[in-house]
Amino acid sequence: MDLNSISIFLIVCFSSFIQSITGFGFAAVSAPLLLFFMSPNYVVGLTVFGALVSNFGVLYKTKGKSDAQLIWPMFAASLVGILPGVYLLRIVDASILKLCIGFLILLMSLSMAANYVIKIKRIKLATICVGFVSGFLGGSTSLNGPPVALFFMNQQQDKETLRANIVHYFCLANIATLLIMYLMKTIDTDTFKQSLYVIPGVLIGTWIGEKVFVKISPVIFRRTSLTIIFFCGTISIISGIIKLLA
Repeated sequence: MDLNSISIFLIVCFSSFIQSITGFGFAAVSAPLLLFFMSPNYVVGLTVFGALVSNFGVLYKTKGKSDAQLIWPMFAASLVGILPGVYLLRIVDASILKLCIGFLILLMSLSMAANYVIKIKRIKLATICVGFVSGFLGGSTSLNGPPVALFFMNQQQDKETLRANIVHYFCLANIATLLIMYLMKTIDTDTFKQSLYVIPGVLIGTWIGEKVFVKISPVIFRRTSLTIIFFCGTISIISGIIKLLA
């Protein structure tokens, strides 16, 4: 195994570790690092596939702890939001989008860190709106995770319920993403075959993360989740600035 393969293995392992603890963040952590070792087109497929495998590894641990009445409407709304997100990307400069959304994510994560809570009276309507925004951001910037994570954190759910809801939502979202990518011919079966070698790293990272999740306190869990969200916003801003300067 050469140095390049070892680096990819460690990145995938660490990203799976983080996602196993929080339920999201595989792509946010792995994508910027993997770009140093492989082409962007391959990174997109690998991160979605890796995130799905990692979530499958946690799925059985969260059985019966998620709220299907929230997850399914949220997922359905996210599918509706993808198309306008893709359309907006065609008419608005991607760098401007990344900057604006990045700053918004940072602002929301800082508000959550300050324990600011928005009281939501119509939960189902809010769930649909969050799902739509998640799909919209996924279609325009690939940042579909932060809105969902922030919504469930705002509901002040315990760490088991929070992770279960996030994992179940993103299992559905990742499957839908892979299908859409396949139908749009932005990913092919060869990509899946080439992604198989990262599965051991995903499983190891997921296994270690599961062991850590049981022991960490709700406070550490919340801080870790907010750190990942803050990281997503920061990467989005940096990416937008780089594209503007280019």
